[in-house]
Amino acid sequence: MRTRIFHAGVTMIELMIVVSIAALMAAIAAPSFADFIYSTRLASTMSQLTSDLTRARSEAIKRNARVLFCKRSGSGCVSGTHYETSGWVVCYDQDMNNVCDVSTPDNPNPIVVHDPPASMTLRLARPDASTAPIFFNPNGRQGAGTPVTMTLTLIKPDGTPITGTSYATSSVATISVTGNISKQ
Repeated sequence: MRTRIFHAGVTMIELMIVVSIAALMAAIAAPSFADFIYSTRLASTMSQLTSDLTRARSEAIKRNARVLFCKRSGSGCVSGTHYETSGWVVCYDQDMNNVCDVSTPDNPNPIVVHDPPASMTLRLARPDASTAPIFFNPNGRQGAGTPVTMTLTLIKPDGTPITGTSYATSSVATISVTGNISKQ
């Protein structure tokens, strides 16, 4: 009597079909995954921005002194509206000259320093078109006298805005005169 030998395993054809299906599914999922990455990047950067604005406000109340949120220049503060090129800094300004005070061992300054957000623009917009830093007074109120908005927008590597997507490409933080910070 002859014994039959069974070979277990998959054939090359079956393996190629499975790999083809996996590649097709990956190609379909890739664009949505890119959307997810951009959307998450925008949300996390906006959360960091509002967190630093809130920290600036709380530091002003804690120190009973004026605290700036401004465009970064080295470890200092400069006027300007285009934060994407330099990042931002939170520092105290007791002499009220819109410049970070000198750091001491008891009072390190700046309080927070951030690099520019990657692949995004961050613009400061005020009704009076001022480019002065945002500041919080010792009572926690924002010092401009009018609400201030900061718009965070995703951009392409060439600097042009991203359009025609299924996700939000910009987010806005508003600082009211009372110092309250809100995200839209």
